[in-house]
Amino acid sequence: MFGHLADDAFTAAQAADYLEVSMSTFRRYVATGRLSQSATVGRTQMFKVAALKAFKKALKTAKG
Repeated sequence: MFGHLADDAFTAAQAADYLEVSMSTFRRYVATGRLSQSATVGRTQMFKVAALKAFKKALKTAKG
């Protein structure tokens, strides 16, 4: 679904949507260091799609 965006970055809201988690869960991942932003544009945190894809795969593996 998001394969054509491999080198792009998502905003926090887009990243939460991609990971299929709520914004509060996504913010908790960032606050605890499980995810980190790749850049900041103004006040907007940006997250690399490749890192999100790897994180999503790890989440699915952990769930079983």
